[in-house]
Amino acid sequence: MPSGAVLAFLLNLLSAFVALLTSYYAYRTNRLVSNPVLGAISIGFTLLGIGLLVDAGTSLFTGHLVVESYADRVFVLLSTFTYLTIQMASYLVIALGYARVAYRREPKAFYPAALVGSAAISLYGYTILSYFVALVLIGFVVFQGFLLRSGEKSRFSGTVMLAFVLLLVAHFVFLVSVLALGSGYAGGIFLVGIGVQFLGFISLLVFVVRSEVVGPR
Repeated sequence: MPSGAVLAFLLNLLSAFVALLTSYYAYRTNRLVSNPVLGAISIGFTLLGIGLLVDAGTSLFTGHLVVESYADRVFVLLSTFTYLTIQMASYLVIALGYARVAYRREPKAFYPAALVGSAAISLYGYTILSYFVALVLIGFVVFQGFLLRSGEKSRFSGTVMLAFVLLLVAHFVFLVSVLALGSGYAGGIFLVGIGVQFLGFISLLVFVVRSEVVGPR
């Protein structure tokens, strides 16, 4: 297995562990304070943890990064589609959780149309669409987080904002890596995205563990 795939496997495995741990602590804290954002983080990061395990398994099985593995058609088609769909669904859940807090009502379900409509396009097109949708959803989370933090409705820790900004940067890097396929740099760019994503997960884990001790701020 190439060194890049080994590194991607290890980072995705660690990221999956951190994501599931974040989900667990968010669930525990949400039971105490009943916060929609923490509930959404709990569900979303459970999905992310599962998706990252699929991604790690793909790297281990094929010996390539997901972004480089289009030659292994059958396995990669199923695993990549599963991972990208889970990723979009997880960030959708988190974005809707923030929207509930920001607007104090159930948000309209317009985002799932992207998941349904994308089923008819190619795997490459679906990969671009999925990272773009994730980028938009995380951008929405960051925007709503800044609004909540600056308003009187809620004051969330700066740590959680740092986490989602890092995730926003990571998914921008992922999108660039997909667009750069064939250039010889796609794998390296993708690894940078995985590393930034891992830092974002660590930051969010710090937030939810701290929230359990002192409450969300």
